[in-house]
Parts: sequence; structure tokens; C-alpha cells
Amino acid sequence: MSRWRPSPTEERWLELTELLGDAVPPEALAERSGDWRSTGLLARSALFVLGFAAAALLLGILRSGDEAALLVAGLVAIFAAEWLTVRRRLFASGIEEGLSVAGCLLVGAWIATRLEPRATVAGASVLMLVLIVAGGAAGLRRLNPFVTTCAAIGLVAWVGSTTAAGAIDGVIGRDLTALLFGSLLAAAALALGAREFRRPSHDRMLDWLVATLPVAAYAQYASWSAFDPSRATGGNDAGRLAAIVLLLALGSVMLWTGLRRRRHAPLWGFLGCLAGLAVELRAAFTLATEPWLILCGLVALIAGVALDHYLRTPHDGLTSASLAQREGPLDLLQTAGAALAARRAGPEAPPTESTFEGGGGKFGGGGASGNF
Repeated sequence: MSRWRPSPTEERWLELTELLGDAVPPEALAERSGDWRSTGLLARSALFVLGFAAAALLLGILRSGDEAALLVAGLVAIFAAEWLTVRRRLFASGIEEGLSVAGCLLVGAWIATRLEPRATVAGASVLMLVLIVAGGAAGLRRLNPFVTTCAAIGLVAWVGSTTAAGAIDGVIGRDLTALLFGSLLAAAALALGAREFRRPSHDRMLDWLVATLPVAAYAQYASWSAFDPSRATGGNDAGRLAAIVLLLALGSVMLWTGLRRRRHAPLWGFLGCLAGLAVELRAAFTLATEPWLILCGLVALIAGVALDHYLRTPHDGLTSASLAQREGPLDLLQTAGAALAARRAGPEAPPTESTFEGGGGKFGGGGASGNF
């Protein structure tokens, strides 16, 4: 039993407890989950904000005009988060995550103040890089997919602001370096998703990266001038063509991978690439904005209705029809959990005594008789 975080087996039992809900009393699975406690999504989000706000209030209380308050407040917040983890056995409960993230950011800010003012790395802000690293470390410590995804998006933005990225953008097109780097990170997360991880949180972190990085990277590249009729046909045509090819390639890989693995995250990433393609294609034509939006909406609606109608009959394990009652995986888990609980709660039947007496026969034995 680990003191700092649940073991992979305990984390899987926590995941199962959340899936089963009220079908099985929590006490029935508490021993298997190592007495670790977690909360639902809404409570976790609220407690995360509460923990973050508590660290900010602590900084306000300790503020004495120098940067040492950042270090003290950060260390106190980190210590409080670790105490809640070790002593109260909290995992993915929100408040310890908020304290840990805020504490790491405060310590990172203090480290940045120790460096030279306006220090840069490769022409980009060192303060931003230190905060990204601190946030990513807190996300990995807490196995929080939201925090690690935010750190990855921030890293994409930081790479796009470096001097090297500016030089590359001058050759291949505006902000294409950030789009290329974000697409590479999404592809790497997609490739790592093929492995079988023991922790469900590792799968969630990779799924979040796959689903959000294409949209986040393209948002840093996109420009609202694509919807400006007076500027729709201007700009760097070579850069736009490169963006279209990149989005098309990444989207195709995500669609194929999502269908093959039966996972939602690659399909969400594919939809993000599809939205980016629609924007880039709009900038490549002279069609007005309103007709283009109507056309894209009609194409999406027709494709969705046709796909839903086609998948009403399952094809290769894919279907758009809702599962019948008691046929879903969650219902099967609930049924199994209820049966397990009922079996444990019910009294055990007394063992039956055998009335068989052997040795009754002279030749056959076992009750057979050789007398005729």
C-alpha cells in the first residue's frame, strides 16, 4: 500500500467504484481501493477552485513586499496538499490538486524572480517556461489530465514565441511552427495511446492531449481574417496549403485510429482538425461568409444523419443505436457488483452431510452387492 498515491490496482478499483455508483455500497470496495477517497466531477471542480483560492489567500496574508512570500506560500500549499494525500487518503478530490498546482506555480514564480529581469530562453520568456514546467510537474504528480493538458497547450504557445519559430515562420508561413509542434505532440500522444497502461489516469491524460491539442494548436495559428471578405483571398498561399495538408493528414490518422481502437478521444481530435480545415478552405475561396457557414452546416448535418442511419445496423462493432436496457457495460458492472454484494451479505448455507456409506458389497464395493 502506497502512502503518496494509490497503486495501479487501487486506482482501477476507484474507477470501478465510480462506475458502479450506488449499485454497490462503498464499504464493499473500500478495502480493495486501499481506503483512498475521491469525489465526483462537480465536487472535484469546486474543491479545486477552493484549494487554488486558499493558496492565493495565503499569499495575500504572507505578502511582505519581497519575493520570499512566493516561496513560503508555495511550500505551505504543497505541504498541505501532501498532508491531505498521506493522512486523509485523498486522490482526485480537487482540494489537494488545487493546493498542489497553486503551490508549484508560486514556487515557479519565485524561481523566475531569482533569475535576471526579463531573462529569455531562445528569445522567449523564461517566466512563462518556468510556470509551464511547474504546472506540468504538478499535473503529473496529481495525475490530473486538465492540468497536464493546460501545460502542453502553454508549451505549444511558448515554442511558437521563440526566435527559432519566428525564423521558421518567415520561411514556411505565419505561426505554422506552433501548429506543427502541436500536431506533433498530438500525434505522439496518439501513438502512446496504443500502449496498455495500468493506470486509468495515464489513459485520460493522453486522451485529453489527443482531443484538445489539434484545436488549441490551430487556434494559435488561425486568424479571423479568414472570415473578412476584403482579406479572404490575401495572405500566404503556401502557408495555407501547408496548414491544410497538415490538418488533413492528422485528421485522417485520428479518424482511422479512433475507429480502430473504438475510442472517443481520436474522434474528437478528428473533429477539431475538420473544423480547422473548414476555416482554411473558407480562406481559399471567394465565397461570402454567410453562404459558406450555411454550406458547411448543411454538409455536416447531412453527413451526420446519413452516418447515424447507416450505423443503426452495427458494422464491425460500431453502432449509433442506444444500447437496450441492461445491455450496456455499466449495467453489466452494476449487475455483477450487486450480485457480489448480495452474495457477501447473505448467510452461508450449512454444509450438507452425505448419507452415503461405502463398503456394503462384497465384490463391487461402493454399495454394490455380489449376492444374488
